[in-house]
Amino acid sequence: MLRETSGRTAQDLAAELAGLHGIDWASVWAGPPQGGSPEFRKWCERYAWEPQNVERNLVVHSRSGGRWTFESNGNWTPVFRLTHWAWRLGADEPSENPALLAGAADEWPTFLRAAESVLGPAAWNGPWDAPDFPEPPEKGLWESRDYRLETRTPYRMAFWEPTGEHPGQAVIVLVQSVSFAAWTADTPGGSRIRLTVHAPEGSRRLR
Repeated sequence: MLRETSGRTAQDLAAELAGLHGIDWASVWAGPPQGGSPEFRKWCERYAWEPQNVERNLVVHSRSGGRWTFESNGNWTPVFRLTHWAWRLGADEPSENPALLAGAADEWPTFLRAAESVLGPAAWNGPWDAPDFPEPPEKGLWESRDYRLETRTPYRMAFWEPTGEHPGQAVIVLVQSVSFAAWTADTPGGSRIRLTVHAPEGSRRLR
């Protein structure tokens, strides 16, 4: 049977995005203080983040129960991206792949509407083969055209550009991926929805 394994909903995604309101992004991109220090605890408590580790990339639980990874290439600082997995669906049998593809198509607009309820209309949204699929405005925000057309990754995408004058404003990208196996008849496939919050190019250590 199909299994949703994140335990999260579109409403949860909206809550996670609402929880980002008012964050001092410049402080986030600079990276957390030394793990376990009083400064580190204060840094996390400011936004009710509960640290889950103090090694490699920082992982926290938010006040809304979501899991966020502060990606820094394992070097702790500077942080170049926050990642949150909003939804995961997997098939147990290859025969379920058509239903998985249908389920992924049904869920995407629900999660997109939830994100737009907090962030406003996306600057762009659409599928991997849309004629007007945009090139990333900065390196590393999403995959190149050649890779996307070869792998259908991202399968669906929406993004929001920075607004306002506050330093360090983030670029927010919502993507849905579908594993290659989902189009086969011999391997069960899967689909996921991921939210990424990217540091501005000048603040980011590029991949």
